[in-house]
This record gives sequence, structure tokens and C-alpha cells, in this order.
Amino acid sequence: MCSISKKPDNKPNYEIQDIFNLYTDEYIKNHKLTPVQKKAITDISTCRTSTLGYNARECCDCNHVEFSYNSCRNRNCPKCQGQKRFEWIEKRLKTTIDAPYYHTVFTVPNQLFDIAIYNQRVFYDLLFKCASDTLKLFGKDSKYWNMANLAYDESSKPKIDLAFFGILHTWGQTLVYHPHIHFIVAGAGITGESIVEPKYNSKFLFPVKAMSKVFRGKLIEGIKKAYYNHKLQLDERFDDSGYFESFIDNVVKRKWVVYSKSQFQSSQKIVEYMSRYTHRSAISNNRIISIEDNIIRFRYKDYKDNHKLKIMKLKADEFIKRFLYHIPPKRYHRIRYYGAVQRLSKIKNKKIITIEKNNNQENPDKPTKPKCKKCQSTKSETIVVVDGNQKVVQGIMTEKILALKKEIKFNDSS
Repeated sequence: MCSISKKPDNKPNYEIQDIFNLYTDEYIKNHKLTPVQKKAITDISTCRTSTLGYNARECCDCNHVEFSYNSCRNRNCPKCQGQKRFEWIEKRLKTTIDAPYYHTVFTVPNQLFDIAIYNQRVFYDLLFKCASDTLKLFGKDSKYWNMANLAYDESSKPKIDLAFFGILHTWGQTLVYHPHIHFIVAGAGITGESIVEPKYNSKFLFPVKAMSKVFRGKLIEGIKKAYYNHKLQLDERFDDSGYFESFIDNVVKRKWVVYSKSQFQSSQKIVEYMSRYTHRSAISNNRIISIEDNIIRFRYKDYKDNHKLKIMKLKADEFIKRFLYHIPPKRYHRIRYYGAVQRLSKIKNKKIITIEKNNNQENPDKPTKPKCKKCQSTKSETIVVVDGNQKVVQGIMTEKILALKKEIKFNDSS
């Protein structure tokens, strides 16, 4: 039986941190890890503990002071992404297009996963490039847009640009390795200062079967080019180019899926929906049910069985292995922006709008700024930060702060 300390009432009973603290010493002895994986384990294991020091924040409205342990800020930590997620939503909504938005997902066959897992940076770059190029290619085709209000010569049709962004995901509900990209595409073609609407008001902005074929061709071409330029790390079977070509032929015959979800009628709804996919780790702490006798039990949705909630059991070693699969290479950008999305504010058109966020916190499912425990205000400022070596790295340690620490019995060395 594992011994796990009782969590505060507002915290999950079990966390990734608990699993790491109990089992990663043994795991590291038996497995070869990358530096970024080792750092993630260390950071998550010490997140919001006295090891990283502490900070004090003062409410700007009522002057109430709260102490808390510092966060690790590792992007793979399930406890450290809330504020980044909030800021991302506000930034994405700052300037947007008043148009329906489409959620399009590009996936690859399982047979490519072994190539992907050992060549992450190369494969993820190819995935982003080939998928985004596919969207750009279809976006340029005027047959998908209502061009009636544009004056142009058939010999020189205007260039049509899309506004979209993509988010790399590598996991499924059971933590299996499954690289794919979610794209959010504005249902609007941009040409100069004009904006054209889709010709066909349907679930799909572009035909998904046709996109699947184009995407497959581009990605296969990219993989072959990387192979013959010796940019891929593969096992000895692939030393034989004949074996490689046979392997690729088999992959081409598999099912390649590009699918699109129902359109969202506003950017605000789609951005808030997509925030579930952005600043997240492979599994959230609240999905973990128990940690006992080297077995981890957690909830998952079975999408093949009508989205039913089920429970999976994994040995700790297997759970950790699967979690580490989803730690991207160092400084790898999992969110990327394409087309006109970065220059929307410069386009003078009535469909380009700015949404002023009013910091509305009525919906508990939306990421929010932390509230003052005394007056519920979201306005606060950090007045002192102390690192793990008990050194003040921000602000000034005053007698008032020391007295408050003593008064509430905040233990900064536990």
C-alpha cells in the first residue's frame, strides 16, 4: 500500500507528482531518458513544494496577503498551465474574424508511430508543414469561395489567404502515442482588404477525403526525402532501402484520416473550446482515481463506445513510460500560426473585430485568474518571491511579511 499525504479539499486526491515521487527512482534505473524527460520529472516532482521556495501575493483591493509555494512552470506539468491558458485565450480573441470557424484534425496511421517517436522534431515539423500546406492549397482554390462580390479578371484571379492556427497533440485518452494536429480555420478567405465567404455552407470548409489524399502525398514525400538525406534515426531493418520502400508502400495503403467537426459560429466559442487542447499535459490530475500496489487507475473516454467513461489500470512503469512519450523536444513550439492570422489587426474590414475581455468569471469551466480568498478580487500583485535556497529574488522581505508568515504558520521548509 502506497502512502500519499492527504491533499487540501480543493486539490485532487492523487497527482502525477505522487506517481513520480513513488516510482520514478526505479524507472530511471531501468530506462534511458532524454535530458528534457529527466527535467520534467524533477520539475513535476517538486512543483509547489518548499524545494522551489515560496511567494507572497497581496490583493490590490483588500490588501489581504496569501503565501504559496512556487510552481515549476514546466509546460508538461498538469498544475502549471492555467494562467498561460488564460493569457492565450485573451491574446487569440484580441483581433479576430466575424465568421464561422472550423476545427480540422490531421492524423497519421499507427504504422508511422515508431518513426515518429524516435524522430520527434523531424516528424512533428513534417506533420505541421504538410498539414498546413494542404490547407493553404485548398484555400487558394477559388471554387470553394463565393467570389461574386469581387471584381477580377479570370486570367488573374486574386490570391486567397486563410487565417488559421494548429496545435500538436501526441496523446489519446489512454496515453497511447498518437501524434496529430488540431487546426482552427476561419471560414473566410482573405484577399487584400476583402473577405470572401465559403461557397458551401456545410460541416466541412474543404472536402476531407480530397484533403486526406493530398496530405498523405505530401507527408510520404517528406518522409522519403528525410530518409534519403539520412535525417531519420531508424533500426537496422531500414538500412535496406528496399525494406524502407516496402514499408512506405504498406503505410500508403492504410487509412489516412482528416476529419472536421461541426463549425463554431464565433471565434470566442472556438477559442474557449480549443483552450482544452492547448496548455495541457497528457493527463490531468483529476482523472487519476487511485495509486496502489504499483497500479495506477484513471478515467478515460472511450470514443469508439459512444464516449463512455471507463477505467484503465496500468502498472506504474507503463504509466510513466506513456506519460514521457508526450514530452516534446526542448523548446519545441506545439502551437503555430499560419496565413493571415498574425496580421488581422492590419486588415481594414468590417468583419475584423476586437473582442474586449471583461474578465468574466461566471463560468467555472473557463480558465480564470486566481481570486483573493478574502474578497474574491482577481487583482493582485506579487510582493516577494523566495527561491529554494531561501534567497529573496523579487521584492523586499519586510517585518510585516515575516509576521504574517508566523501568524498563519506558513511553513516554508517542509
